[in-house]
Amino acid sequence: MSADEKRRFPRMPIFSAALITHQGQGWLSEVRDLSQGGACLARPHRWSSVQSTECRIYFIFDQETVVAVDARCVREGSEDLGFEFDGGQESEVETLLYESR
Repeated sequence: MSADEKRRFPRMPIFSAALITHQGQGWLSEVRDLSQGGACLARPHRWSSVQSTECRIYFIFDQETVVAVDARCVREGSEDLGFEFDGGQESEVETLLYESR
């Protein structure tokens, strides 16, 4: 069984800008893929490890379309970061998935 088959939610490849914020710090990044449960973002150059810590991610589609979602970093790779969306944000996640299409 491949890693993709083990995922609870199917991943959708997209390309969008994102701003990751944590305790007054911010990092610009690019979204690599997205699912109902989380997202994979490119690892920013000056990333400070915040694994398993609450972050807010602003997904930036254009000047008028920005969707904010609370998440926690669950995986840190050399090239990318894996985030899991916090529960209780179904409306925000639905908006995010809609805008990414």
